[in-house]
Amino acid sequence: MIAGKKGSVFTLIGLYILTIPFFNGLNVTTYDNSQILGHFGASTIVFTYSVYIPIFSMLAFMPLGLKLGKQIRVRTMILSVSFLSILFNTASLFAPTIEWFTLCRALLAIVSVIGIFASMVPILLKYNPVFNMALLYGILQFIQKGSQHLYQYFGAHFTSLHNWTFGVYFLNVNFLVCILLAWYFYKADVAPMKAVFEFDWRGWIIMILFFMVILFLCAEGQTRNWFDDPKIGLATALLFVLFGIYLLHTRFTENPIIDPDVYRYKNVVIGAFLMFYIGIMNGTGSVVTGYMTNILGFDSVLGAQTHLALLLGLCISIPLSTYLLYKRIYLATIWIIGFACYGLYHVMLYLRFYPGIDSSDFFLPLVFKGLGMGFLFPVSLLYISEGVPPKLSTSRMMSGIIAQAVFASLLGSAILGTFISDMNIQHKTGLSQQLIATNKQAENQLANSKRNFLVMGLSDAEAQKKAEKSLSNQTAQTAMLLAYKDIYLVMSAICFLPIFIILLFKLWRRPIGKVEAEPIPI
Repeated sequence: MIAGKKGSVFTLIGLYILTIPFFNGLNVTTYDNSQILGHFGASTIVFTYSVYIPIFSMLAFMPLGLKLGKQIRVRTMILSVSFLSILFNTASLFAPTIEWFTLCRALLAIVSVIGIFASMVPILLKYNPVFNMALLYGILQFIQKGSQHLYQYFGAHFTSLHNWTFGVYFLNVNFLVCILLAWYFYKADVAPMKAVFEFDWRGWIIMILFFMVILFLCAEGQTRNWFDDPKIGLATALLFVLFGIYLLHTRFTENPIIDPDVYRYKNVVIGAFLMFYIGIMNGTGSVVTGYMTNILGFDSVLGAQTHLALLLGLCISIPLSTYLLYKRIYLATIWIIGFACYGLYHVMLYLRFYPGIDSSDFFLPLVFKGLGMGFLFPVSLLYISEGVPPKLSTSRMMSGIIAQAVFASLLGSAILGTFISDMNIQHKTGLSQQLIATNKQAENQLANSKRNFLVMGLSDAEAQKKAEKSLSNQTAQTAMLLAYKDIYLVMSAICFLPIFIILLFKLWRRPIGKVEAEPIPI
């Protein structure tokens, strides 16, 4: 089926490289949002939907993509999804409206999911029997997390050369490489994991409806001020209704997508909560990106370049944590190191939230964030998979994905944005109340600013207006910085809290147990 000597490093590397473009179908245009928004001239709400819809399409299609990735012959599947990826990716360049652009991106996300699962099947079959599961999970996380930052950097760099279309062309080249690699490595066109096709269509439709409600909350929750709006309350109630309908559905379905029996395993329940917890800690990265762009004025290339420090942290931590897991180190040791790195990341950035700092000041904190990601993500996936039989592995996988990606990263980021806005308003109100006649410092700053505008030739009234606006802008910037500092101070405590709990109750003083790699460990 596969070219190359059995177990050869060359073949292994080639098969892993084949997976990379499918992991990054959406990452390459992460830093191009402002250009894409300007190109289509869409409203902020519409553009927000266009960002979220491809992500939710990818998440919703994972269960079906896993089934299709094993049913269809591997070589045919890889070549087909590579060609379709080029087709949908190129079509996004010629989309006349934001709606058509979103559709093309959603289709690209869907075929990328199939490509991920299909390209991983030969790796599991060829190397799973001889690889320790810690090595398999570690390598996959290294490829997935590491390539993400490289693709974002290259996408931002190519965009700066011309416009956002260069990032799309760059991704097309990657899919062409996939076609060449598939042509070389897959000699026999077979489907080695094919079985009788059984899929929970009814449960899948319920899950899609559930995701659609979450999508609405993510896109419009903040603008509607959450529960002050009746539609938000109705959507939240609908989530509970859909959850109840799904539980009823599982009683009459033999193999549901998420089988409630999976939660009889204690590690799945705890693991899902830990993945949610890690997703919350990891979600504050949007605050740093907003700080760089909105306050410090970094362009997309400099922002992406600065975030390469995450890649350095990953290059250190994932191999190290994988080696420790392979040598059967205690799980508690990995958890403590990972949470400590995340805690130090938040503490250091809390101390760096002041105007005028250089991009190099972000290097060390982001390295620590990369270290935290590398220590926590592989062990989280291994722990939640521990002892779960293959029949329930899809349930385990979707439980972790929904906890981390849907509730923590997507919905959590939307809620975090609301908290920041509310705290910003509170700080701005407090600072504005200090700008009174008795505040000599503010009075002197206003007078100096007005004097500068008078020197520029403005009238007295115009100079006064400009000076007051300048002082107001400085107040707004200071209020935003204080809001950022509040968030990161709280997150520092949240990161260090699990360390004390692990030490106090002497948790996880054992190595990882038995783990089976079914389905793909993502």
